Amino acid sequence: MGKQPKRVHPCPHCLTKFSRPSERDRHARAVHEKWRDYKCPHCSSRFGTAAHMRRHCKTVHEKVRAHACIYCEGVAFGEMGTLNSHIDTVHLKLREHACLYCEGVAFGRKGDLERHLDTVHLERREHACRYCPGVAFGRKSSLTKHVNLVHLKLREHACPYCPGVAYQTKSALKTHIETVHEKRRDHACPYCVGVAFGAKSTLKTHIETVHEKRRDHVCG
Repeated sequence: MGKQPKRVHPCPHCLTKFSRPSERDRHARAVHEKWRDYKCPHCSSRFGTAAHMRRHCKTVHEKVRAHACIYCEGVAFGEMGTLNSHIDTVHLKLREHACLYCEGVAFGRKGDLERHLDTVHLERREHACRYCPGVAFGRKSSLTKHVNLVHLKLREHACPYCPGVAYQTKSALKTHIETVHEKRRDHACPYCVGVAFGAKSTLKTHIETVHEKRRDHVCG
């Protein structure tokens, strides 16, 4: 094997080092300066690098999912790197990218750490809601989710068992199926013998009202 080039060119925004100045500059423009020079030919999405744009087209529009997860039935990815990241973070629980400012906080993917630094520590909120004055988000996906949930009231996640029943988020649909159709009760009350709930939020409400006697909602 040939000798690996040394990474001696640091990013001016984070601690990442690169073997070539061109790689460093491309990283800085795409990740930190949010340059989006490459537009998808199929939709309005824009990307910082041509490779990211091609990967988007391949996975989102061409629906290529050639790399299957050996642990999750029916789960596959368009890129081997995405599959490896999924296995490392979801199944192996690896958290190799630690935040320099938050004690004990680490991420499985480098991109997640960079987003954390941008939004939490640098307090970047570049994606403003056009409906809410003064409301902005650090990630475009967070803005899209906010608009879909709060303003458009979208219900895109339909229950396969209940006609006409749909939810705004995938997690809400999952909770519905587990509690209503699969009758799962995974959240047991630590005080009541034999009492358990399907949703963690329901257990929390039960503890607060029954055991802690909280009455936070006063009749006006």
